[in-house]
Amino acid sequence: METRGKVMIEIKNLSKRFDKKIVLNKINCQLEAGLSYAIVGKSGAGKTTFLNILSGLESPTAGEVMIDHEAVNNKNLPKLRREKFGFIFQNFGLIDEETVADNLQIAFANQKIAKKQQTLEMRAILDELDLKNLPLDQKIYALSGGEQQRVALARIILKKPTIVFADEPTGSLDAENSKLIIDHLLTDFGPKATILIATHDPQVWNRCDRVISIENQQIVITKNNGEKL
Repeated sequence: METRGKVMIEIKNLSKRFDKKIVLNKINCQLEAGLSYAIVGKSGAGKTTFLNILSGLESPTAGEVMIDHEAVNNKNLPKLRREKFGFIFQNFGLIDEETVADNLQIAFANQKIAKKQQTLEMRAILDELDLKNLPLDQKIYALSGGEQQRVALARIILKKPTIVFADEPTGSLDAENSKLIIDHLLTDFGPKATILIATHDPQVWNRCDRVISIENQQIVITKNNGEKL
């Protein structure tokens, strides 16, 4: 379990440029373990870019990101993704032609758990996410958007990551499914993981511990009551 107050992510002189457009310019900050962070800003401000750089899905133009004292680079990324990272995306990130069980079993790749126990854990978490009647052998493409996002959430809960990267996880969902996803995303991990959510939804960022606002190529981190840090 991570301890709040410990630095989990350190960002040093981070810049990102697309051709002549500067999106992020010399960002320096530290993000604590065990807190939830909403990444907010106008469309095109760089929310997803910032999230992707932290998770290694994009490379910065300059600067570096350290995760638990390890640089996010090509050498360390496989280990970080295997042992520490969990992802949830607006487009779900599931394998459509595979079954629910096939998609969930990916979560156990770095855990020594017997297949029977895996099945029990998969069934338990699906039940918790209001998918009691969902067969494990159901193909992903046959599920609704809300069901697919809950399966994606189940997968990262089963993986037990120490950092969760969520890019607009409620962007394509109705109000009921959005609330369910955020409820579980923020409560199932609690202080055990650092959660970063790129979002445009005030109902999401109002529930996070911290808000990272991106504007004019810079970031400002506040508590969700607006108090600057």
